[in-house]
Amino acid sequence: MELLEVENLKLLEQRRRRSWFRYDLSERVLIDDVSFSIEKWRSLGIVGEENSGKHALVMALLKFQEVSEGRITFGEVVTTEIGERHFRRLRKRIQALFSEGFGQLTPELTVDQMFREVLAVWFRREGREAWERRVEEVMVSCGLPEAVRPLYPAELDAVERQQVALARALLSKPDFLICHGFTKGLDAVQEGELLNLIRRVREQYGLTLLVTTDDLAVAHQLSDDIGVLHRGRLVELADAESIVNRPVHDYTRRLVSFSL
Repeated sequence: MELLEVENLKLLEQRRRRSWFRYDLSERVLIDDVSFSIEKWRSLGIVGEENSGKHALVMALLKFQEVSEGRITFGEVVTTEIGERHFRRLRKRIQALFSEGFGQLTPELTVDQMFREVLAVWFRREGREAWERRVEEVMVSCGLPEAVRPLYPAELDAVERQQVALARALLSKPDFLICHGFTKGLDAVQEGELLNLIRRVREQYGLTLLVTTDDLAVAHQLSDDIGVLHRGRLVELADAESIVNRPVHDYTRRLVSFSL
């Protein structure tokens, strides 16, 4: 049973270009006729270079990017046919982990304040004890000590900030987790720690996973299937071992030779 289905997706970017004494609007294709699906409890990696369209795809899934053509279905809800007010109900089930430098943590809030901010949105009717249980559960799952709760993001190292971001995402008990460029800026040891953590929480929470990255090795470690995105088009999609060991498209072969 598919939890997420993307059908013939097309995303455009409108740009203003100055031409003599006027501005003209031009369009750039970010994603062109992309289709894929992810079954519940499985994981898909989408691999591509920086300007391949990965970011636009993630923003469209989170309803932050306007869809020009195509259809996105989450569960039984066609998200491309509903407004933000109705999509908000799905945000509890769809969470994302971004790169360490994306600004996903609020710098002026402590870890504890960030957790309570999420709890106030989704579990505002629960009491203090229930909130504490929820916080303790995700902190243990993500390997965070109690001592980080009064700290600000600037007082944490890169891996701790990602652990906090992941714990905060898990507070709403999502079905679907998007990991978008989440290892960018980490060294090999830090990356390994984070990949192991994602594997553990995926199993513990029964998550369906979408991993978008420019590193094929990262996708290979976390994904059951891998799609290769090149210049906005999905040029290859197969199980992870086939992509790594028997790539078909020339671009996929280049990724394999550079990454593995």
